[in-house]
Amino acid sequence: MTIEKFSVNSAFDGLELSWVAYLPEGGRDAAKGIFQILHGMCEYKERYDGFMRFLAENGFVAVAHDHRGHGESVKEKSDLGYFYERTGTTIVKDAVCVTEEVKKKYEGLPVVLMGHSMGSMVARCYLGESEALAGLVVSGSPSENPMAEAGIVLTKVIGFFKGERHRSGTLRKLTLGGGDKAFPGEGKNAWLTRDKAIVEKYNADEKCSFVFTVNGFENLLRLMDRTYDDATYKVGNPDLPIFFVAGSADPIIVDEDSWAEAQAALRTVGYKKVSGKLYHGMRHEVLNEQGKEEVYQDILRFANECICPPRKK
Repeated sequence: MTIEKFSVNSAFDGLELSWVAYLPEGGRDAAKGIFQILHGMCEYKERYDGFMRFLAENGFVAVAHDHRGHGESVKEKSDLGYFYERTGTTIVKDAVCVTEEVKKKYEGLPVVLMGHSMGSMVARCYLGESEALAGLVVSGSPSENPMAEAGIVLTKVIGFFKGERHRSGTLRKLTLGGGDKAFPGEGKNAWLTRDKAIVEKYNADEKCSFVFTVNGFENLLRLMDRTYDDATYKVGNPDLPIFFVAGSADPIIVDEDSWAEAQAALRTVGYKKVSGKLYHGMRHEVLNEQGKEEVYQDILRFANECICPPRKK
């Protein structure tokens, strides 16, 4: 396996976006496809190291980049959680930009895209920018928040008085504060996974433990608003395979019915091949959960079928 690290400049403002590729033994010539990962809020690409190694060992070029305001895609460390713009669209265009760069470098390979949590909303909005994909995996999908528009107004009010770089505990509580309530006595960020070592490492990591700026929350809420707006989607490829995965104990999906509604929303706009699997007892980060091997295998199976569909009998 070879690990290659690159950067590409955002087409929006030239921000340097850091990305990494894990290649299988034999390099690009031995690869059967590209698997691009869009990470979640308050994390970064290296947290997917284990999964990316698994993908590379199974013939994929595994790719991930740091979203703007995350990891190494910042102008300085103090900008973690700050997006340098406020529309909620540039983070999506950045993901498309990385795909285009990756396809140039590893020419001719089909792309399966996966987004986790905030990244899952980026991935769905991606379909409004480009459908040059073989498949899409939606992990830990936030269910629709009917208060998103009101939240956007609140970010503007707080930003007016305290500035868009202010880190608001109020906005954090409104968007994420309820997660740990489902697991009383288990400590900070227990909602992420039952693996306590992963949670402890996350809590101690300065590239995860920051609070979004007001600007970051505005982007997040605008992203939510776009994700559940039917007008976002082109549906140029109604047969695009889309696979939802989530833990049954993930507070971000709200409940099983809401999770099913998120899938139904894509069917409603015209995507025909939307499926999902809920993993009993797992929490938000199914790739970091106890029993994650089952999730790995299911996603690999889906990705393989996307690039080489089974023959009809």
